[in-house]
Amino acid sequence: MKVTFYGVRGSIPTPGPKTARYGGNTPCVVLESDDGQKLILDAGTGLRLASSEFDNYNDTIHLLLSHHHWDHLQGFPFFSPIFKKGTNLTIYPGNTTLNHDTAILDQMSKSYFPVKFHQLPSTITIKKTNFSVDDGIEIGDFVIQAMDMNHPDGGSAYRILCDNQILVYATDNELVPPVSHNNHSIMEWIKFCKNADLLIHDAQYLDNEMTQKLGWGHSSVSETLNLAHNANVKMLSLFSHDPSRSDEQIDDLTAKILKTNPSFSFFFAKEGQSLTLRG
Repeated sequence: MKVTFYGVRGSIPTPGPKTARYGGNTPCVVLESDDGQKLILDAGTGLRLASSEFDNYNDTIHLLLSHHHWDHLQGFPFFSPIFKKGTNLTIYPGNTTLNHDTAILDQMSKSYFPVKFHQLPSTITIKKTNFSVDDGIEIGDFVIQAMDMNHPDGGSAYRILCDNQILVYATDNELVPPVSHNNHSIMEWIKFCKNADLLIHDAQYLDNEMTQKLGWGHSSVSETLNLAHNANVKMLSLFSHDPSRSDEQIDDLTAKILKTNPSFSFFFAKEGQSLTLRG
């Protein structure tokens, strides 16, 4: 299974020289099976860059959303395949507390965007799917389980099996949340992430920032590292970088973590980065 990062930044796009190396686009990851089937995770501004992956792609495009906060939807109106007749796109909304499954299309309505979603020549299907922790649902070559995120307004984290590899995608997840969105304990997250070949998990804040950010729906770098260790993952991708986090600061964090000699491989996700998971 091939994994490509097109957007890795949390909350808001951050273009500029201080974020150029790790990237300033908001979340979007594309998975590709060994047989060439593709699955998109989230529709942040990185989705615009992912458009080129689908220039000659004739299968149905599948887009899996974690939730409907703006930074996970705002790339959709700039995803070039939706402007092409013959494109078939199926969108799977996350399990949010407010039922707003059409949120991704509603941003292309009223006075929000010049091209309205009903004017698009592509065929778009919103498919509400009851993903669960216990049973996997097949989408082509991908078998998907889900668990509710600890995040304001809810959303879904996904455990994805493909080509005998396990990937867990848990962006915007607060591992030690307030009661308002404490959907799952740390032990439940350890179980959900257990033995993953790649864990992509929110690591937006530092420990000294958490006192001011408690309840915002994100985790600290150290909390995410502890999760990866306790869940015995093979590789961790620290994801959803804070808008104020510069490339140099991320480099410094990498050096500090390396000195601790973690029990797993790790990296801070970088826009344009691609890797292949193999057994």
